[in-house]
Amino acid sequence: MPPIDAAARRALIEQICHGAFSYREIRDKPAKPMVKSWLSTSQQALLNQHAPERLTLANGRAAKLVYQAGAPPHIALRVQQLYDVKSTPRIALGRVPVLVHILAPSQRPVQITQDLAGFWREHYPRIKQELQRRYPKHEWR
Repeated sequence: MPPIDAAARRALIEQICHGAFSYREIRDKPAKPMVKSWLSTSQQALLNQHAPERLTLANGRAAKLVYQAGAPPHIALRVQQLYDVKSTPRIALGRVPVLVHILAPSQRPVQITQDLAGFWREHYPRIKQELQRRYPKHEWR
């Protein structure tokens, strides 16, 4: 995949801003389709293979991947949605581990890890006791 250099970035910004008169119009305009239109069909397929928008986990659930500059890609799921996922999910043909934000039923993070197996083995038993008291109506394994 060729990197987007300064000239290409400027041209993309001009295309995104074309026809807009206010900041709100630019802010609400989706940039992703514009960037994808610069890629060939094979490059788009390669991008979807190595850096997908959604990741299918071992338990069959699909999680939305979040990519941020300078940070590893991450997913955020409630602990119940991670049952039966024993190892850390990976992208880019298994080369890049995904950071997993494990959430309580209230959608608040209880653990952030790239070692899901270690979480289930070492941290989950302690966290489970605490969360069971707070959220007794939820399923706990």
